[in-house]
Amino acid sequence: MNMDMTRKKKSSLKLNQSLLLVFVIFGLIIIASIVNPRFIRISNLVNILQQISVLGIIACGVGMLLIAGQIDISVGAQVSLMGILMAMIIERGFKIPPDAANAWMTAWTIPFAILATLVIGAFLGLFTGFIVIHSRASSFIVTLALGSVYKGLALLISKGSSFSLYGKFELLGRGQIFNGLPVSIIFFVLIVALTYVLLKYTRYGRFLYSIGGNRKAAFVSGINTTRVTMRGFISVGLLNALAALILISRVGTALATTADAYSLDALAAIVVGGVSITGGKGTAMSIFLGVLLIGLVGNALVVMNINPYLRGVAIGTIIIISVTFGEMSENKR
Repeated sequence: MNMDMTRKKKSSLKLNQSLLLVFVIFGLIIIASIVNPRFIRISNLVNILQQISVLGIIACGVGMLLIAGQIDISVGAQVSLMGILMAMIIERGFKIPPDAANAWMTAWTIPFAILATLVIGAFLGLFTGFIVIHSRASSFIVTLALGSVYKGLALLISKGSSFSLYGKFELLGRGQIFNGLPVSIIFFVLIVALTYVLLKYTRYGRFLYSIGGNRKAAFVSGINTTRVTMRGFISVGLLNALAALILISRVGTALATTADAYSLDALAAIVVGGVSITGGKGTAMSIFLGVLLIGLVGNALVVMNINPYLRGVAIGTIIIISVTFGEMSENKR
């Protein structure tokens, strides 16, 4: 009986926090639409979803990891590093002379670049997870240091210069299907749906919540906490790889600093959405709503002709309010 009441209270808490975020989103849409009616146009809404697709994919990986009580703030540097390597492969592959002995490799350049990026993403996730687990240090500190390492590698490999795709790989970032629906949005929606299924209907998802809620209790109950945590970091690496493919395909060039902002933005979106920074709490929908709010704030400032430098102020204020509301609700529960 007591357990049923506790579950009802928890679901009520999540519902209230999600509803608050929905109200804020609708309020922002209404205000922006009144100031500038162009904000509510379908083309602009599609543009917003396209802009947040990379952030949303990254946030899904980090969000699931955060539910397990771990955090990875090296994601921005990982995406930049993978973007450099992918663009380097594509640039050099298409520079092979048509009459060269290895000219046949040009046709396989893009498939190889995609495969290589995914493999590198899995490896970076595996490496990050290995360091975090075996160092037994705080994942925040470890990934902060690894972020510096990955960024240094990106600068070293690129020598501070950029790599261009020369319009050879635009499908994921700029491609459209069904009369104007961007491919990147489809990937974003699919990843959110996959995250929802994993967290709600699979044993892996239940393990993430258990480990985030009480790691020692989860271990005592028979959950292989090391294996589940490692899978979480590998998932982050793979989703970072997909994000790098979409991002570099969209912008057309790769720099060592291309994705620097995504580390903070992803964490902001997750926290705003209601995922607990200490683990054990959060849903795929809360991650989606947080990402959507971050995207709406940035776009609304531009549409309403407000100084875009206020974006950081607005997002920071929203984070403080969201965290405060979450802590108050948790203490009340």
